[in-house]
Formats: sequence, structure tokens, C-alpha cells
Amino acid sequence: MPGAVYRYANRDGEWIMESLSDAIEAITGYPPATFLPGGERPFDSIIHPEDRDAVIAAVFDAMTRGEPYAVEYRIVHADGSVRWLNGYGAGVSGEDGTLRFADGVIFDATERKETEARLTHLALHDALTDLPNRALFQEHLNLAIAHARRTGVGGAVLFVDLDDFKMINDGFGHAVGDELLVQVSSRLRESCRADDVVARQGGDEFLILLGGSAESAGSGEAVADAAQKVAANLRTALGLPFHIGDTELYVTASIGASLYPSDADTAELVLKHADVALYSAKDAGRDGYRLYAEPKHDTTRDLAIAARLRNAEKRDELVLVYQPMVDLKTSCIVGAEALIRWKTPEGDLLSPAEFLPVAERTGLIRPITAWVVEQACIQARRWCDLDLDLYASINVPPAYWQPASMRRVLATISDFGLPADRLMIEITEQSAMTQSEELEPLVAEFRGRGLRLAIDDFGTGHSSLSRLRQLRPNTLKIDRSYIRDLPNDKEAAVLVEIMITLANRLGMQCLAEGIETEEQLRFLVEHGCHLGQGFLYSRPLPVSRFTALITGAEEQAA
Repeated sequence: MPGAVYRYANRDGEWIMESLSDAIEAITGYPPATFLPGGERPFDSIIHPEDRDAVIAAVFDAMTRGEPYAVEYRIVHADGSVRWLNGYGAGVSGEDGTLRFADGVIFDATERKETEARLTHLALHDALTDLPNRALFQEHLNLAIAHARRTGVGGAVLFVDLDDFKMINDGFGHAVGDELLVQVSSRLRESCRADDVVARQGGDEFLILLGGSAESAGSGEAVADAAQKVAANLRTALGLPFHIGDTELYVTASIGASLYPSDADTAELVLKHADVALYSAKDAGRDGYRLYAEPKHDTTRDLAIAARLRNAEKRDELVLVYQPMVDLKTSCIVGAEALIRWKTPEGDLLSPAEFLPVAERTGLIRPITAWVVEQACIQARRWCDLDLDLYASINVPPAYWQPASMRRVLATISDFGLPADRLMIEITEQSAMTQSEELEPLVAEFRGRGLRLAIDDFGTGHSSLSRLRQLRPNTLKIDRSYIRDLPNDKEAAVLVEIMITLANRLGMQCLAEGIETEEQLRFLVEHGCHLGQGFLYSRPLPVSRFTALITGAEEQAA
């Protein structure tokens, strides 16, 4: 659109529009005569009230200094719409230095401003849900924290993660998954106050900024209570069914919260603490809420346990027990998961949960895992010598899922002359998804030598189908938390069915953990699950009792 050229003349101290080109009508909706002497109104009357004084002041200030001016402002168009204009001009003075007139040109900048606004919006909002993205959320959080420092009125950040969304996305397709995220975002907004900020972090993760109130000033407990109530409202809202076409879906969410400024007084730390709280909620079984708490370890106790644990192997206090892994159709035992226990001098048999966290914090997890690998290889070799077609399965912690450590596993297998397919390595879903590039050639070597690989606790992390294709594990182990409420829990049933289908279509065996009832077994068999383990078959057994069970000579071992 061409610009409208104009001249303002100074007549005895009064500025009037002396001339104006016809292009002004296309820009403002008014013909030129409207603004010329004798017309209906002066041009400045259509400048937006919020911009008028600033524009006039800027123009005359520049002309007074003898400088050209450039202004951007809004007008109210003849049709009532608001338009943006760019004005450029300069004043011309007479011989006595008095400003005589001003020549300028006006351009319609509305389209450019709207394009800029759209680009800014796209840069700061999620394209799918139109929620603010993390960058915009962090700007709001920085302002909220600054306000909290000045006023003492704190607030909270909630980190919301949909449980098992990837299973739904992979099972029903991305179109359904995207629509589910759109509906979830709507429910989150509806469950929060108007001045709270709901943002999409990415994937199936959302962030919520809860502003403080006068009642919460100086009271961390009041903010914590408010965050807990909002989290409860969110979980209730998300617990209602979602309808996408003919599909009815149910989801749950894990929520972590961090308070500001009491937990942290920077946006980065507040978000980090909320993330830590989120994963605490997930570790507790998902569909839950956790408020961030500063990690506290009894250092003295940890050091005492570590000192005793360091010599436990030498004193033959570490033992392995074995839980049968069963073919669900034939009930035949095909393998056994080796599980570590610590038999203390006092006669107590400690579970891994009581000492492995200390081992991880003190660096003892590597030698302990090496011991487990060696003992499992020895036992698997003995089963071979008894002509038992069994494999031993061992859990490898993230600290051991490294090239040097895994080469040691291959060396141990060779040392005992054990066929590689008689050992299965179990790694957690999280470890599998964060596999380093250094491990990829080693994983290929595993497959080449026949070593079995299983993804443990499947469904509790964030799986990538591309990563699963790269790893090509033999087995996906469905976490017991999904099996627990089968077949009555419809959501768990759908997700387990999806996981079984996924494993079958990718050419993997599916193993269900924690089977305790005949009803669970029937459901799993009907839906094509291959393997299982759980108390329905057997608790973890000392090696003598397990061998007796497999050979049918349990009474001899008793």
C-alpha cells in the first residue's frame, strides 16, 4: 500500500493539515477532506487515545531539535478497527528559526505488526496446544520470583507428567495422541485460576505457575497447602474419561511441586526441584503428588553400612536368590532372575532396597554388580552341566551400563565357558533410552554372540521406538505396577495390551512381572504375553531350592 504524503503548516502558532494525498483514504478509511481545513476532524483525533499524547510530543520534540522523526502508533479506522501506522517526517524552519511546516509520509504497518505478533506468539507458545512454552513460562516465573522477593508473597510451580502417554501415542497413533494433549491442556487451564500460568514443557509434560496471595505471605505452609489442593483438582479433572472419536481414553498424571522463594529463589532451581519432586512421585507408583523436599541422608549411617558392605563379599554375606521365569502357556520354567540379598552377621536377610542405594552413593555398586555377574555365570554353568535348558537373568544398574563394565561381563562369560544365550542382562527403561553412542557397537556384539537383553520396568520411563529398534532387546518386562490391578483396572488393561502388542510386533518376547492371581494370568495369556514371574508361581528361592524345583526333587532339598 503506498504511503500518504502530507504537510502540516504553522499558521500563527496553530498547526493545521495543509495538504494530504488521496492515499490517506485507503489507510484510514476517511477521504483527505476530512482532515483538511474545514473538514470534520483533525487528524490527531483518530490517533488511538493511548498513543495520542506520546506521538504528538515525540513529533514536536524532534522538530524542535531540528531532527527528523519516526513514530509508530495506532489509529482507529473509519470502520472501527485498530490499525498500526508508521510516520516519518521532518520540520522546516524559516529564516528566523521558527518552525514553518512539516512534511511527512504515513504508511499502513498493520500487516507487518500482525505478522510480527504472530511470529512472537509462535516463538513463545506451543504450536499444538497454544499454551505458553517453557521460554515464556520462565519469563513469568522470573517475574513472580522477583515479586516474591519484594513482597514476601510466595508461590509454587507444579510439574505435571502424563503417566504412560507414550504407550497411548504408540498404540493409537499420533493423531489421537495430539488430540489427547489438546484436551488435557484445556482441562489443566479450567482447573486453575485465571491468573495462574499453564504451559507445555514438551511432549506430555506441563508446567503450572501458581501465584501467591496476600494470605500466603511469609507462610510456606499456606503455599504448600494451596499447591496440594490444585494438584488434587488436576488429578480429579484428568481422571475423567477423554473421548476422541469413538475412542475412550483414561489417563493419570504424576505431579511434582516446588515452592518459591522458600525452596529456591531462581527460576532454574525452582524448575529443577519440581522435576525432582515429579520423579519422586513416579518412583512412588505414579498417579501421585510429591512436594520437593531437600534430600537428606544419614551420612554416619551410610558410612557405617558402606564399611560393613565393603567386606560383605569376603565374609560370604552376599547371596543370590532366584525367582522362576515361566512360559505362561506351558507353565515350564525357562529361566530365573538372580536377586541379591545381604545376610548380615546378626542373621538378618536384607533386601536390595536396604543397602543398594548406599552402594550407589558410595561407589560400591560396581564391585557388587561384578560379583553378581560372576555368581550368576557360575550358577548358569552348573545348570548347563545338569542339562537344564535355563538362563540366568541379572539386573545391571545404570552405573554398570558402560562399555568397560559390559566388556567385563563378556569376559566373565568366556572365563566360565558359558554359552552367551544362557545369560540375560536386564537394564531399566531409563538406562536403555539414554544409551550412549559408545555402547552401540557393544550392543551389536551382544546380539552377535547371542547374549540376551531385556528392558526392565517397561512402561515406567520414556521409551523411544527408534531406540528400541536400535537396541533390539529380546524381552520387554512389563512393570508389576501395571499387572497389580488386572483385569479390573480398564486403563491398566489397555496399556498392558498395548505393550504386549508392541513387543510382539517388534519381534520381542513380553514378560509380565508380579503375577499373583489366576485372573491376571488368564488376561495375559489371552492377550499374547509369552512369559511371566511372580508369587503365583514362586517367590525368590535359594539356589538349592530352585534347582530342586526345576528338577522335581524339592523334597530332597528340604
